[in-house]
Amino acid sequence: MRVASIHTYPIKGCYRADQERVAVEPWGLSGDRRWLIVDPDDGKAITQRDTARLTQIRPALVDGGLVLRTDGLGDLIVDEPTGDDLMDVTVWQFTGPAAVVSTTADDWLTEVLSRKVRLVFLDDPTRRPVEPRYARPDDRVSFADGYPVLLANTASLADLNDRIAESGSLEGPLPMTRFRPNIVISGVTN
Repeated sequence: MRVASIHTYPIKGCYRADQERVAVEPWGLSGDRRWLIVDPDDGKAITQRDTARLTQIRPALVDGGLVLRTDGLGDLIVDEPTGDDLMDVTVWQFTGPAAVVSTTADDWLTEVLSRKVRLVFLDDPTRRPVEPRYARPDDRVSFADGYPVLLANTASLADLNDRIAESGSLEGPLPMTRFRPNIVISGVTN
């Protein structure tokens, strides 16, 4: 078994950042899913399920913040907020405070996504607990769907794609990126 690739997603739902190595923190990989795009009216997370254009935003972490990139629009450097201005946001069943970033970032993202949005940052990553039925009381997670690290296996994906092909479905084969894993392992058989 070997690690085939490592990925972080600086902004939940946006394009991945491929990594050679990354620090592991109690709430996940360093820099993974700490930023979130939300509806400014109700604070609910914007996901690829309702806004596929998120995949066209290629954020990159920089010291003290991140750079927002997309085709056809100039890059925008965004500073990590101090946490002085908080708003409640909702990611699945979790609702809690996150730091509001800036109207400049909101306007840039609104233009890219063709809908009004707000960018927030999980300034205190100890706020969001992991699902209690599957965790210790002090386990925490970023804005990831439920757990600090998502591991995927190339053999499992190959098996899934074989089953899709055998079923006659027109959907497939599926790429590994569809599952948005942090760590992809290979050399393991089912």
